[in-house]
Amino acid sequence: MPPIRSLHLALWGVYALVLAVHIWALLTGAEMIQRSTQPLFAPLLIAALVTALPRRTRTSTLTLLGLLFAWAGDSLSQLAPENVQLISVLCFLLALVCYATALAPLWNRTRDPMRIALAIPYGGVVIGLFVACADGSGPLLPAVAAYAVALATMAFLSAGGNGLTWTGGTLFLLSSSMLAMNWFLPGAAIAYSSVWVMASYAVGHALLIAGLVRTIPARRWAPACRAGAALVIVEN
Repeated sequence: MPPIRSLHLALWGVYALVLAVHIWALLTGAEMIQRSTQPLFAPLLIAALVTALPRRTRTSTLTLLGLLFAWAGDSLSQLAPENVQLISVLCFLLALVCYATALAPLWNRTRDPMRIALAIPYGGVVIGLFVACADGSGPLLPAVAAYAVALATMAFLSAGGNGLTWTGGTLFLLSSSMLAMNWFLPGAAIAYSSVWVMASYAVGHALLIAGLVRTIPARRWAPACRAGAALVIVEN
């Protein structure tokens, strides 16, 4: 196995390990470990993206930008806990816009009536949550409204990629919905809500990125000689 592919697979293994440690920290109340592991999620996904793709493409560039915004949301919110909601909403809003823009061309290539029908449940979930959480969001209402639209759009477009993007987008929608209930819906009580939020977010994010990587066929570890040989045959 080429070293670059071994490194790529190892990064996914490290990501799974960091997620397991983070969930353990949430269950045991180890706040310092929680705060130190969460900012590692996006950098590990960035490394997995960079080690897989040999050249920059539109999809990889948008995915990288989305991951950078996600890292900002995971990290900057810890530096300013008094503004955690505003920072998280704005950073992940930008991340969702990047992911939706990356997914849009894939949706246009594989339009399917069944996938189009997903707009109804996805939109219904987001609209229902927004209406329920509107009173509790206070001055953040415009940002929350924009985030809700971006979230529903990304989840809808994720169905047009592949099974990984579809599942990842749906888990992302689930995670954000539970987080919105925790933040803006008075009286909402979900057992182990922080665990479910972070587990669905981290797994969904990883599946979404893995699915976007899969849409780009080129890999760093693919033998260059085969591509060259194929080109010579075609030209002859």
